[in-house]
Amino acid sequence: MFVYNSYPDYSFFIFCIVGLVQIFTAFINNRFKKRWQLFWVFLPIMIWFSYLEIESSSKDIFLIPDGFEGKVTIQYEQKNGAEKEFEKFWWRVYNIPRNGILKTKFEIKGNSISYSDSKYYFVNKNGNRKLIKQFCDYCKGKDTLNIQILPGKLIGKENGNYQEFYIDVPKNRNNYE
Repeated sequence: MFVYNSYPDYSFFIFCIVGLVQIFTAFINNRFKKRWQLFWVFLPIMIWFSYLEIESSSKDIFLIPDGFEGKVTIQYEQKNGAEKEFEKFWWRVYNIPRNGILKTKFEIKGNSISYSDSKYYFVNKNGNRKLIKQFCDYCKGKDTLNIQILPGKLIGKENGNYQEFYIDVPKNRNNYE
């Protein structure tokens, strides 16, 4: 299990060693041209960054009806779900309905949801957005009296994955646990 979870790390180091051996051989024998040396130096780095981009969580924008309070549930991989919508090419857009439950055709990218890298907005009737503050449990001078995004959880089930989070005053967050 440990090896399975760490295979990207091992493959990165293997590529690095192969590249270094080839560069060392090229310097000794003076056989490789400079562009091939550069190729072998940068190949493991390009592969590693490509892997990180593929396995990283998505960049999400949640558009929530103005004045909404309570639990938001997003059901992923739903055949009858909302169509995939993007903003600025890679930001996924989720239009949350008034009932707080969104079924979407999106799959979860990577193995996690990025709470801190997501953007949450209240949207009024005219489509104007107002950024919603995210609750920070470990911050000094944390705000516990205003509406904020409270982290929830990611749940995997047979009929798809679910994400839950809350929009409420942090002092009320024990109501959801």
